[in-house]
Amino acid sequence: MIASEGAFVRYNQEYFGYIVGYPDGSIALTKPSAGPLLAHGASMEEIEPHLLTELEVREGFHLNTPPLVWLELTRRCNLTCPHCYIEGGDARQDEMPTSEFHRLIDEFADMGVWAIAFTGGEPTLHPDFVELVRHARQRDLLVGVATNGMFLTQELLDSIPRDGVIISVSLDNLHISAQHDFAVATKAILRSQASGFLTNIMTNSNRENIHHLEDLMSWAESNGVSVRSVPFSPLGRGKLHSYLQNTTADAELAAQFWIRECEWEHEYHRKAGLCVGLIFNYGLTLGSMTRRCSSGRFLCYVCADGVVYPCTMCAGEKILSSGNVRGRSFAEFWRSDWEIRKFSWDNFEKTCEGCVVNDPKFHCSSRCPALSHARNNRYIGCGASDFEKLTLIMRTALVERSDAGASDGATVEPSVTGSNNVTSTSNPQGMLLG
Repeated sequence: MIASEGAFVRYNQEYFGYIVGYPDGSIALTKPSAGPLLAHGASMEEIEPHLLTELEVREGFHLNTPPLVWLELTRRCNLTCPHCYIEGGDARQDEMPTSEFHRLIDEFADMGVWAIAFTGGEPTLHPDFVELVRHARQRDLLVGVATNGMFLTQELLDSIPRDGVIISVSLDNLHISAQHDFAVATKAILRSQASGFLTNIMTNSNRENIHHLEDLMSWAESNGVSVRSVPFSPLGRGKLHSYLQNTTADAELAAQFWIRECEWEHEYHRKAGLCVGLIFNYGLTLGSMTRRCSSGRFLCYVCADGVVYPCTMCAGEKILSSGNVRGRSFAEFWRSDWEIRKFSWDNFEKTCEGCVVNDPKFHCSSRCPALSHARNNRYIGCGASDFEKLTLIMRTALVERSDAGASDGATVEPSVTGSNNVTSTSNPQGMLLG
């Protein structure tokens, strides 16, 4: 990283050249020739002649350094929500001491990780939550906090840095309880915002709240809060509550909400600049470029006991772990072989044959080992429900009608500016599982 006009240009060397992130949120892939310019804090305009136009996708493709890491501080939570992918409630049996979290944060920073998302359980219940957030910011890591908001007191907010920290509060009908309701959550969001924090709503769309999402979106827009939604999936505790999955009757409302969500997030990120949400979105873009998900290639999930998974969904399914990082070098751990990296969209060729969304204009993110495992108890199967397929068709049509220039927002995420128009090349022979 190098300071430029009071902010950091973040860049990491990769086998193809560099991945670069600018404070305004622009992210790009460059050729090796951009190195000397980046070392002097060159602007996006200055490195434009060095942008990558073709990416060789090697066997076992992954970035040498993950731009984003989810770090679960504890699985302990005061709520037991029916959709919790990690089954939060009780702490894990052998959660790491604070010293181990400090070591990991230092290693993330030393190897060039850009951002860290503190999650749980409920991360603010960790006794050294404030200390760990401070330490991450002292090491110039961008920070996201995924919380239910119930412990975001003014005292806590005053004790952590504002700059470079975004607070994401879970808000949907599945979090509602006697202690946690709409008023409690929105007050926590507005209190955080008034204290100078970037704020975000994390919501779960499901069969019971689909008709209320428009009101939630209106509240978020009127209060300057971004929104990130995830459809209910049978992951973790969700396996016990499959009745909450949306049906095809909900598809039109879901597609309209998704368009509105993306448009608003686009505007929000223009002001927020480089942050956890925008970096995550670029991982989706890179996944589309390379025809494989970003899990274990662009990001990963570290559990409170040190077990590492490719992503939150794999953590929920307890599959494809690369082992335990406790007491081990994270850089060496990340840069070793990992089974998830053998998977690409090519593995799903037979599964997707004849599917209505098996078309280049659709970005179907359900070619996913975790979702397949949740729905089929195997890695290579259809991870999409009929609702998700129909919603994808509808939202793609809405985007096409608005002349947005993308087949799906996840393919060319509107919040990512300055990114390459890259053609990827790969040797699929090395990517197929037997």
